Amino acid sequence: MRLHRFYIAEKIGSRQDMAVNSAELVNQIRKVFRLKTGDGVILFDGSGNDYTCTISDQIKDDKNIVNFHITGIVESRYMPARDSRAVTLCAGIVKKDTFEWIVEKATELGVTKIIPIMADRSEKKNLNEDRLKKISIEASEQSGRGDAPTIHPIISLKDSVEWGCDNKISAVAFHTEGESFSKVGLAEKFKQSESLELFIGPEGGWSPEEIDLFHKNNIPVVCLGSQILRAETAVVASLALVML
Repeated sequence: MRLHRFYIAEKIGSRQDMAVNSAELVNQIRKVFRLKTGDGVILFDGSGNDYTCTISDQIKDDKNIVNFHITGIVESRYMPARDSRAVTLCAGIVKKDTFEWIVEKATELGVTKIIPIMADRSEKKNLNEDRLKKISIEASEQSGRGDAPTIHPIISLKDSVEWGCDNKISAVAFHTEGESFSKVGLAEKFKQSESLELFIGPEGGWSPEEIDLFHKNNIPVVCLGSQILRAETAVVASLALVML
């Protein structure tokens, strides 16, 4: 039987026993999965290791604490910092449910950082950052990933481009028009880059002024084919091209 896997912020290190104080984790263990003393689980803390544990005690007088006894340690199934390179997804803000879906799938595919971009054609102007972090953690738990991506606060496209240029990060912008990504020889180049920044626009794509900004900073603007893709489809397709 597959063990349930939970992320904790506290580093486990070489401890054999530990108490975790987290109302959210306790709720998952007790009410969602109905686990009890003696049941096995897996904990991971972003260090690249999975710790097999048993629930050794649920302290009755403090509803937010569960004790674990650690029985084993193995490398996490997938750890972007160990198994690949740093990929930053700069995604134009779209409606809430769609952006949450983007965060979930980008996490599963191994993105290191997700930066929500306030684009010219973004109809929604805000996001729940805490909820996005929660979704990324849940996706990491489910996918066997050994860490969770960084969820950056909303910034402008200009600031995101400048950040990538300052850090000498290879970048590519996807749009509804431009040369086909598969035909301009970028796929292999970007697969070999240690750090990569992907720009995906909102519904309707990037504005002419934003395209101009990419050109001025020598960021290639490419398309994924002749068909017009939804923003979330473009995210998955572009990540698959450069990461899988």
